[in-house]
Amino acid sequence: MNKIFPQGDSDDNAAGTKALPRGEGDMPQNLPSFLVARCGDPSFWIYSDQKCDGTNNCGDCSDELSPVTICPPCGPGWWRCPSTVFGYCGCIPRSLCRDHTQHCSDWSDEYSCPGP
Repeated sequence: MNKIFPQGDSDDNAAGTKALPRGEGDMPQNLPSFLVARCGDPSFWIYSDQKCDGTNNCGDCSDELSPVTICPPCGPGWWRCPSTVFGYCGCIPRSLCRDHTQHCSDWSDEYSCPGP
């Protein structure tokens, strides 16, 4: 996830990305708009290929869930459930199914998911 800073908030006057921890910085102006996407919090952005990848890249799941993003159903290697794992939003990897650890709030990963 990257943070957008208003003009003039940077320590230097140069346009572009300000190097900060966790990849935060200005939204790249030199990239075509289809390569970047805003998160639910419009001051954060991600690269477009991070949308609908099953991982919580925005920190609020807006890159995985409606109304900000419309994602296709979980792929074959994924299990749809309300996740308890912050790194995932609406699907978890099937490799986490039946591992004796709750990853879905409804426990479906342990009782319903057929496994990997």
